[in-house]
Amino acid sequence: MDDLTQYLYEFLMERCMKDLREDAEYNACISAVLQQEEQVRAGLNPEQQSQLDCFIDQILEQEYLEREHQFRAALGLVRELNALVRA
Repeated sequence: MDDLTQYLYEFLMERCMKDLREDAEYNACISAVLQQEEQVRAGLNPEQQSQLDCFIDQILEQEYLEREHQFRAALGLVRELNALVRA
């Protein structure tokens, strides 16, 4: 991403996350995920917990890359629509 696109993405994510953090359904989902993670961790030895941490990190990285890609695709669509309107 170029600097402007990166700035727009970060701005949007901060703004969306603020609204999302106030959403009751989102907070309930986060609580359920954290509770389930605690239950899984309780049955793991330290090596397995380390493997779980790596697994979670990889999932988070994948999710970040997907969000970035979706943002770039949406931004490209907006540019295309804007070009059509101006034509």
